[in-house]
Amino acid sequence: MADAREKLEAVNGRLMGLFKADKQTMMAFNGLATAASRAGKVSPAMKELTAVAIAVATGCEDCIVYHVAAAKKHGATRDELIELMAVSVEMAGGPGAVYAAKAIEFFDQLA
Repeated sequence: MADAREKLEAVNGRLMGLFKADKQTMMAFNGLATAASRAGKVSPAMKELTAVAIAVATGCEDCIVYHVAAAKKHGATRDELIELMAVSVEMAGGPGAVYAAKAIEFFDQLA
């Protein structure tokens, strides 16, 4: 089984493939992602943890590893992640619990 770093590299590779296939759309998407995660009243770390919570609730494993890595890069802590995962489980039930556990596992593997 691939660890979080391998999964993250694979996600980034697929995104680069999409970028090469449709640069215009992906440049626009990148602009949106950059604007949405900028510092403001809510920190970039908390915004990335929110993205993890949404990814958990929607069951997107690639999104989870991508945003866990970004959250760590912005200084998010394991305890903060765990609190947001509790909200994800509240909103997504059993499947959310499975993906929340993956998010915590990825966080630990990226340490």
